[in-house]
Amino acid sequence: MGQERIEWQIENAYASPNKFKRFAGKHPAEFDSLFANLNKVKRLLECGHKIGGFRVAFFRSEGEGVYRVGQTGVHSAKESRLYVFPDEQNHLMYILNVGDKDSQSRDIDESKQIVRRIKEVSR
Repeated sequence: MGQERIEWQIENAYASPNKFKRFAGKHPAEFDSLFANLNKVKRLLECGHKIGGFRVAFFRSEGEGVYRVGQTGVHSAKESRLYVFPDEQNHLMYILNVGDKDSQSRDIDESKQIVRRIKEVSR
């Protein structure tokens, strides 16, 4: 008998709607690629894989529970990143931030602050 499928939910309450809207308007192909790649990660998790138990080039840890999803397959793309926090215990994928190489350091710092708030609230 196969492994039971585990449904993961997407939570975007901590993401800035305006920032995501601006990014999608400026870089629509990259934006679509980021979310397509997030769905690939979500499917791996739903099939029972654990964080760290699979390797895909566009998904990596930035520390403190923050993971980066990169864009792929976009010709002449602006290097883009979607920052997420996968809560394995509750099967929730928190959408935290979006940005490009230029804002990477700030985006990672902001994402880590959001994860600290999420963990504080869930205590």
